[in-house]
Amino acid sequence: MRPRLLLVLALLVLSIPLFAQRQERPQAGPVFRLSVSLVQVDAVVTDRKGRHVTTLGPADFQVFEDGKPQAVTAVAYMHTDDRYLDEAGVPEPPMIPRTPRDARRVIGVVVDDSRMTFESIYRTRMGLRRFVDAELQPDDLVTVVTTSGERGTSWPFTFSRPELRAAVNRLRFSLSRASAAGALEPLENAFERLPTSFERHREEQFAVNALNRIAEVIAAVRELPGRKTVLLVSEGFSMSGLNDWQIRDAMYTLVDHANRAGVVIYCVDPRGLVFTGFSAADGNASPAAMADVSARRSDALLQTQDGLRYVADQTGGFAVVNNNDMPGAFRRVLDDQRGYYLIGFQPSEDTFKADKGFRRVKVKVTGKGLRVRTRAGFFGVATE
Repeated sequence: MRPRLLLVLALLVLSIPLFAQRQERPQAGPVFRLSVSLVQVDAVVTDRKGRHVTTLGPADFQVFEDGKPQAVTAVAYMHTDDRYLDEAGVPEPPMIPRTPRDARRVIGVVVDDSRMTFESIYRTRMGLRRFVDAELQPDDLVTVVTTSGERGTSWPFTFSRPELRAAVNRLRFSLSRASAAGALEPLENAFERLPTSFERHREEQFAVNALNRIAEVIAAVRELPGRKTVLLVSEGFSMSGLNDWQIRDAMYTLVDHANRAGVVIYCVDPRGLVFTGFSAADGNASPAAMADVSARRSDALLQTQDGLRYVADQTGGFAVVNNNDMPGAFRRVLDDQRGYYLIGFQPSEDTFKADKGFRRVKVKVTGKGLRVRTRAGFFGVATE
């Protein structure tokens, strides 16, 4: 009886590593592919409560290129949330990534500090500290860069939390970078005169600088496999400047580069829930003036938030605005990294004609109450 008992115990001991073994992470391939026979885009589908839907097939998707339906040839769901399976009660083995290709997630945090207020810098620093300490995993490859820092194309991506904490702690408010009067300035300072041509040019340069800095981070992660993330923390920029060729070209170039590199952009507004009504700082005014200033402040705020929404929407991400919970906003971004669909469709015959310009792509799902987020399109230049 005793030998049989010892044999059973031995088998149980040998089986523990099998149960405790971490799921092998499949080698991620290209997210965005563009050839004369196949266009592949990534998409996230959520239900009414924002939960990921992972069980859809080719029959559940419709793809349109410049408004014309395209034949969906393949659909696959990619799981990226490889949680540790603790079925045997054994603690998770430490992850020791050795190269950037070992990363589970690649995240570039871009802080648009060029014109942030003191309050926004403080909220950003506190929120990113909690993000680094509580949300990141040992195999997350991350960098933190600013729009006011030195320019370059080789950013210090790292697995090290102490290095990331040091980068976050270096975020500081600077009076030399303070912008002109904004939407929430007192009435006599903000709306008695129109902005000068110098101030308009300055705001345009701020916007272009932020877009170019994101493009540089995208270039740094382009060769890494899988779906990458850029998290932009910014007080936004107005989309009314899209009539300016410099901003328009920077925007379209950014979207195309993000798509080809498999990068999704998420935006977080550090201002939180903003009060745009009349306050004591505005002094005495008539009811009509109070209503007028409140409306103009709301419009100015929405214009800056529209810029954040546009950048995120064009690459399949989302913008978090009017929210005082910055750690919660960062958590939402990470929760969205659980997985994604790869959708392949056959391009139309004129997709790669040189005179077609930017091709608009729209993906729809047939299920009721479902929402899909994907990339807005691409330039008709094949990658394969």
